[in-house]
Amino acid sequence: MALRRWSAVRTGPTGDGILDLVERYYPKRAEVYVTSGMDGDHGKVSHHYGLHHRGSPTAAIDFGVGANARMGRDLARWIEDEFGDLCVELIHTTPFADDDGFYVKNGKKLASYGAATDAAHADHVHLAMSAAQVAKALARLADKTGGAAPAPARKRAPRKAAKKAATPKKSLPAAAYHRVQAGDTLTAIAGRYKTTVPALVKLNPVITDPDLIQIDQRLRVK
Repeated sequence: MALRRWSAVRTGPTGDGILDLVERYYPKRAEVYVTSGMDGDHGKVSHHYGLHHRGSPTAAIDFGVGANARMGRDLARWIEDEFGDLCVELIHTTPFADDDGFYVKNGKKLASYGAATDAAHADHVHLAMSAAQVAKALARLADKTGGAAPAPARKRAPRKAAKKAATPKKSLPAAAYHRVQAGDTLTAIAGRYKTTVPALVKLNPVITDPDLIQIDQRLRVK
């Protein structure tokens, strides 16, 4: 399940890896939405624009919280519990009295990033990781879950008493993605992958205007 994201969000390979980690393994991923990657103003030097940690390229992703403080705490706690030791940065401040916020730098928990930084991260969860750390976190969670991504619990319909011959299941096509290059249009992309513009819009809810796509935007094509 692809995470929701603001239309202006841009990500590179390491950022895509962070999103893949959350998409695959965060049990409440349907709640999550992405507000910033390589886009936006994050100062002159930031993992958002790509730095290095122990020789491996980094990226930072911001996950929106808005007024839903519980959602932000749940996500930050999951990150800290599952792979906090593999984070370059984790920053999120909550209004709850029973926690002290979530602050990690270079795999170590901090008491604070400073009052100003803490306050600026109350409405989103900031996560920065290197490509090497993402790979380790993916391997750790795959091993923990047996390779299967956890899914929200669903009630199953009661089975009928009479047994029927099992109908062979049709295998679903694997998802494929295209990264928008300079000069690309949605019509050209649709032609390249033998699909249609309406089909691409349906696969990518972030597209609000078919005539407006961003360079480096990651689009699902099937």
